[in-house]
This record gives sequence, structure tokens and C-alpha cells, in this order.
Amino acid sequence: MIDVINSERIKLTSVRSPYWCVGIVVAIAVAVAVLMGATTTSPIGTTPAETASFYLVGVNQFGFLVLMILAVLAITSEYRFGTIRIAFQAVPRRSVVLGAKAVVYGALAVVVSLVMTIVSLVLIRSLAGPASGIEMSDSGVVRQLWGTPVVALLGVLIGIGIGAILRHTAGAIVVLLIWNLAVENILAVLPKVGTSIAPFLPFRNGARFLSGTGGDFHWGVYGSLVYFGVVAMIVFGVGILVTSRRDA
Repeated sequence: MIDVINSERIKLTSVRSPYWCVGIVVAIAVAVAVLMGATTTSPIGTTPAETASFYLVGVNQFGFLVLMILAVLAITSEYRFGTIRIAFQAVPRRSVVLGAKAVVYGALAVVVSLVMTIVSLVLIRSLAGPASGIEMSDSGVVRQLWGTPVVALLGVLIGIGIGAILRHTAGAIVVLLIWNLAVENILAVLPKVGTSIAPFLPFRNGARFLSGTGGDFHWGVYGSLVYFGVVAMIVFGVGILVTSRRDA
């Protein structure tokens, strides 16, 4: 497994897409933080956790999407160029290959999201001062610091899983974006049934874990994290199952 992880690490550092994606995440996170910090005159949330979640939109929304797209590219680009066959010939257990990708790209997502979460909060706090409403010692804000990388890691599992299932870059990215940005938001606001459906939408549970708000759910914020984690593992598991049962 260590050799396969090293192989994936070499692939990661030898292509341009990871550098572009990380650069985009950094640029968006910093731009949003500076904009928020420069224009904030009072806290924009009802609690420190909700306030921090709003400020971190450059990381926990736009940044997450970019990192998930990078995870999709980790698998679909290999199908596109045929290099996945070489990987599967070298490592017959295909689950090991996908697991190694999850480790490498998950670690990257954790590091990037953690660093940018800290940088964003520090920038906003420095620019807005006490008006930002950020209390770094608040338990909800602390949850943002460690929870944002965890949610990013789970997002990577979903990205790799969808990429492995569809094996097509454009199709996988479209499915990911529509699921996250359109389907869940539409289902959550449907008349009569939206409030009943919302607690079972994966990405809304991930967002609710970070912000601590988002309507009446059947479980607490940590239950939302567990739910999102279970869905991520299911999608990743289906990706492994499908990959193991069909030709490369």
C-alpha cells in the first residue's frame, strides 16, 4: 500500500491540475476573506460558529467544490489517457489503487482547507477587528478549524467515488455540481415536503455540522457529520465495487 501511495503522490506532483486547483482555492479563499474583512461592520451570524461559517464561504463552499473536482480528475483523467490500465496491471486489487488516491488527495484537501481556514479567519479578524464577531476560543469556531478539513476529506471521497462510477470527467463534474448546488437546494425548498427532506440531504448535513444551524434535523451537529460521512463512504464504496467488477 505504501508503494501505491508513493506512486499516487508522484502522479499528483507531476501534473498541472493539482497546482491549478490549489491555486484557485487559495485565491478564492483569500479574496473572499479580504472582501468580508474590509466590508464587515458587525457580525453577520447569530452565533460565533454561524458567523465564522459565513466568513469561510470561500473555503467551505467554493473551495470544497474545487477540491472535489480535483478528486474527480484524479480518477477520470487516468481513464481518459489509459494510464489506469497500467496501474491496475501493477496492482491487481483495484480497491488499493482507489484507496491510495483517497489517501493522497484526501491529505492534500485536509492540509489546504486547514491552512486556508486559519488564514481566512486571521485575515478577517485583522481587517474587521472586534466587529467581525469571531471568537477563536468559541467551541463552534474551534469546530470550524478541525471540522472544515474533515468535511473536505469526505468531499474528496465523494469526488473519487463519482469519478470511478462514471469514468468521464465532464459527466462526473456535472453530476457533482448539480447534486451540490441544484438538487439539494431545490429539494430543501419544495412546498410541504422540503422540511422533511432537508435533514437527509448529505451536503446540507455537512454544512450544518460546520455552521451549527440549518433547520430542524433528527440529530445534532455531530450526527450531521456522521451522516455525511456515511454517505461519502457509500459513494466511495460503490465506486470501488463498480471499478472492481468492470474492465478498465
